[in-house]
Amino acid sequence: MDISKNNTDLINKIEKVSELRKSISLELRTIANKTNISTSILKSIESLKFDKLPPYPMKESFINQYFNEVEKRDDQE
Repeated sequence: MDISKNNTDLINKIEKVSELRKSISLELRTIANKTNISTSILKSIESLKFDKLPPYPMKESFINQYFNEVEKRDDQE
């Protein structure tokens, strides 16, 4: 996964998942509790501040966990 501001597919997916999260009223705090990823890291993901994320491979893992948790919650709705 190319995690950079130049990766439009990744940016589009983050924006889509962020909108989905908000539409199902899923709080970042809930995702943080489920994934053990801090809310500040989750906020950095949603605001596309990749430079605030830890280095690879944790960066990729955190983004994937964020996607999985939001999508899993959407499936339960």
